[in-house]
Amino acid sequence: MAETNAITIDEPNASLEERAANGSLSNETSESQLKDEQAKKKNSFLEVCRNSYVIWAVAALIVCDLFIHVAWTNLKLDHYASPNRSMVWWNISDFRKQAKSPEIVLMGSSLLMHALHGSDAEYLGLAQNEVFHHKSVMLENLLQEKTGKKVDTFAFALAGAMASDAYALASTLFTGEHKPKVIIYNIAPRDFMDNTLSSPASTEIFRYMNHVGGARDVAWQARPAFMDKVEYGLENLSALYNHRQYLVFLQHKYAESLLRLIGYKNPTEIHTPFALRRLALLDLPEETGVNERLASPHLKWAFSDNSDEYKMRYQPFKEKPFNAQLAYLKRFLSFCKKEDIAVVLVNMPLLEKNIKLMPPGSYDLYMNNVKSLANENNARFIDMQDSKVSTPQLDCDTAHRNGQGGRKFCQRLADHLTSGSKLNVEKNGSGQ
Repeated sequence: MAETNAITIDEPNASLEERAANGSLSNETSESQLKDEQAKKKNSFLEVCRNSYVIWAVAALIVCDLFIHVAWTNLKLDHYASPNRSMVWWNISDFRKQAKSPEIVLMGSSLLMHALHGSDAEYLGLAQNEVFHHKSVMLENLLQEKTGKKVDTFAFALAGAMASDAYALASTLFTGEHKPKVIIYNIAPRDFMDNTLSSPASTEIFRYMNHVGGARDVAWQARPAFMDKVEYGLENLSALYNHRQYLVFLQHKYAESLLRLIGYKNPTEIHTPFALRRLALLDLPEETGVNERLASPHLKWAFSDNSDEYKMRYQPFKEKPFNAQLAYLKRFLSFCKKEDIAVVLVNMPLLEKNIKLMPPGSYDLYMNNVKSLANENNARFIDMQDSKVSTPQLDCDTAHRNGQGGRKFCQRLADHLTSGSKLNVEKNGSGQ
């Protein structure tokens, strides 16, 4: 049989690599053409990159993120800047302006807020703007009368404050030259068992302290929900996302400057009707205008029964969040002990009607745990649960003092804080 010569026919769609493998190209030709094809592929990829808006956008985002990271770390930017002026923002702004650290810092929730603002309004006979009023003049004067020494106070009396918020504030602010000698932390059961709280990280106070770089040691555990952890993870990965509030602050700052230029005198005032504002605040960050919060003297307070609200807060008793808040109190006390800050825990007075709203045994559980933690950390504990301090005539509801009730509270607190002519803040009763 005649041999048939094998003829290799180039397939039109075959690549240079395939043709070289089949032997249809000479070695020199195959190498040259392979290099040309690879170069074309590389050039084609670079061309795609150059013409891709998506790739350019991603590159620009990375560059912006790096710029924000470097700027935030190295430039003298105000890390406490915030686009919304919440009550904690007003408080901290004032605290940072203090020429020296106050000797006594008062901390607590709206129970303390009502007592201090109301008492000073009655004591001085002047309306107190809660946005700027962050001290207790009455308590200062009472302590000076009893000890013969002038005492400076500063108050972090913030509505809705939890034990987790107290730790976030103290561990962020009370170090170095801003460290007080004494913290009088006024607490109540609601600070540990509030069913309206979704997580410790959900409060305006905790969010703001995280924003300025505080409470990083508990930031992860304070966010039990999966999506909250995802958001926190993104904030740590991206400087642009983490500091987005600062960019909004710059927008607000320049907008306010523009408003002033065109004749608007005070952009920090808010004149929106409160009913509408309350609806807006359900979805928007807290914002407090300089004209919104006034405590006036000589008011005739009508008692308001807020039992339904507190019943919702207290019931049912949830052990896990209760124990979590106790753990934050322990952290707070340990931090103060480490920083050599004396702590006085004050159990705030409530109407018996309010205490009866709590699940059976929960008030005693709260008291026993708080006393135990105070004892372990050398903190003094003062129980102000007294029918002489909390009565319907001295209260505006089942938990908060009115102006006269505030005065009574300050008088009793001053009595507890002094021993003879000495300020008594030590656990063992010694004065200073």
